[in-house]
Amino acid sequence: MVTYSTLLHGLCQEGKLREALEILDKIKLQGLKPDAGQYGKLITGFCNVSKFQEAANFLDEMVLGGISRNRLTWSLHVRILNAVVQGLCSTDNLARAFQLYLSMRTRGFSIDVETFDTLVKYICKKGDLHKAYRIVDERVLDGCVPDYGIWNVVVEGFWDRTKVREPAELLHAELMSELADE
Repeated sequence: MVTYSTLLHGLCQEGKLREALEILDKIKLQGLKPDAGQYGKLITGFCNVSKFQEAANFLDEMVLGGISRNRLTWSLHVRILNAVVQGLCSTDNLARAFQLYLSMRTRGFSIDVETFDTLVKYICKKGDLHKAYRIVDERVLDGCVPDYGIWNVVVEGFWDRTKVREPAELLHAELMSELADE
């Protein structure tokens, strides 16, 4: 198994994912079960070449295969999950990113600040402001206070969406001119 891990690592680092997949197939054909580290190498390899859907598919395979986290693989899981969510957002696969986010929450994985920011921004960009607000609210209930930037993104989304900006700006201009007249 150590030889397979070494081969997977090297092939993934070189971007030779087809060959790495062949190694994974050999592992399985020999009746062996790939471990979290081997899956992690493949998933990271796919992320490195911006193939986030494939990376997400291997995450699913890993979970469905019963590969569970332990103290040694916890940070690996969190890092990989966050990278895949961010990548899926950046490639406009928001539905899959949100599905993975929900899966992370139900399985007890942490979502880092950068991933959280990316997810909320892309959800707002797509116009699903209520979903973005719910995610921010969940984060607050979890004890994590989002930074000013995230609140700003959500509030601006509502502001633009409800078309209150123009009337508010006109009202502001009128009030300012009245104050200037006094």
